[in-house]
Amino acid sequence: MNTILLIFFALPLAVIIISIVLQKILKCPFLVAGLIFAIFLIVTFVVGIIELLIATIIYTILSFITALIVALIERFFRNCNNNDDDCCHCRRNCRCCNECNCDSEQEENNGNELLTISSTC
Repeated sequence: MNTILLIFFALPLAVIIISIVLQKILKCPFLVAGLIFAIFLIVTFVVGIIELLIATIIYTILSFITALIVALIERFFRNCNNNDDDCCHCRRNCRCCNECNCDSEQEENNGNELLTISSTC
């Protein structure tokens, strides 16, 4: 019973979490899947159970799909933030709209500063 829970619940959940973390670090779904495959391949041959090779392939596919979904979500949010028409009010990035008055707002806020570094929108 414990090995069934391990194979069908704990390991896939661990693969999903590790794939998300590795995708955020490596930013390449193929590298994430390759790393997961290499780790499980080593574990398969160290343990000596060849039946785990099928699970290794399934976990690699799960890892690749998870990393791909995370990459698509990151790309969606990045494009959404860059196409925001109301970007001057968010104070994070002014480069997405040309008609904003971010420089004048920053000059008013930094009027008494000794050193001011500013850029155009």
